[in-house]
Amino acid sequence: MLRMPTHSASIISIIGIDPGSTCLGTSILWVDLSIMKIIASSAKTFRGDRLGQELWTAELFGDRIGRIASLEEELVHLFRHVQPYMIASESPFMSMRRPQAYGALTEVICAIRRAVMRYDMWKTLYLIDPPTVKKAVGASGNADKDQVKTKLMALPDLQYSGDIPIARLDEHSVDALAVAYGRWRAHQEELCLTK
Repeated sequence: MLRMPTHSASIISIIGIDPGSTCLGTSILWVDLSIMKIIASSAKTFRGDRLGQELWTAELFGDRIGRIASLEEELVHLFRHVQPYMIASESPFMSMRRPQAYGALTEVICAIRRAVMRYDMWKTLYLIDPPTVKKAVGASGNADKDQVKTKLMALPDLQYSGDIPIARLDEHSVDALAVAYGRWRAHQEELCLTK
């Protein structure tokens, strides 16, 4: 992932997360507060089944909890490396097609909260519901993954500069970028800086 210089006091980072117990999307927006603009962004998906799973956790509690514990460790490393100003995650949602997924998403959100607390116990984890994330990038609240990606790629101020070309990002990385962008837009609204 892109690493910006930390010597500039006006540059902050915002991390966006798309929670998942197997694939967890992450993104970073770098914002220059002196001009209130995104100057760079990147995204990456962590695959829990490819990480060095917390073996004792998996042995005691099963593969899913082992994957989630591994993803938590990756997030702690990411937070310590990037030192984010804000961290946001898409909130869990109940899908009537896959209601069992809600329990796993809730466990992942708990792991994300633990990772945030391990990084900085005073830092807020912002949770954004899926329709709000979609609307932040200009899609409708019930847009599908392809529509969200199309809208995200059309954003003139995203300044994407990640290692993986934006057109080739998987849905988890795309959603994580949308979450970070949604948090940035919400922050601008809180400061009364939006049109």
